[in-house]
Amino acid sequence: MRRSLWLFAVCVLGLPSQHAAAQARQQGSRDMRDTLPERVTRRTFDAYIRKDIEASFANYDTVFTHEYLSDPAGAKRIRREDWVRQAKSDTLIGKSHYELLHLDVVGAFVNVIWTSRGPDGKTVKHIDLFEVRHGKLVREIET
Repeated sequence: MRRSLWLFAVCVLGLPSQHAAAQARQQGSRDMRDTLPERVTRRTFDAYIRKDIEASFANYDTVFTHEYLSDPAGAKRIRREDWVRQAKSDTLIGKSHYELLHLDVVGAFVNVIWTSRGPDGKTVKHIDLFEVRHGKLVREIET
């Protein structure tokens, strides 16, 4: 009788702690996939600064809208795979230095000010506007 009571007590005390540990592990993995617009955009730029093209563009939707403000053709729908292929073929990405200066969030829109310094030492300031929906970048407008 005494053994049964001890076994029951161990099960009652041991099982909930295993369940709580499983919940804690699940919560930790949920944090890595955070869908807040600021964190999605920051993850994208952090990967781009490290020159990790795959990780940077993993935050984009499979088909997204890209627009240069100076382009009279307007916005274009682009497949992520095509954009990654183009970025990998660009030799300047590996030779340039990037720095994130400022990030503003207004709802689903994130305004980013960043600089790039090419191999010639010339620094260019960029202002981009991103739209984030469901944890993915769906629109990018570049100046």
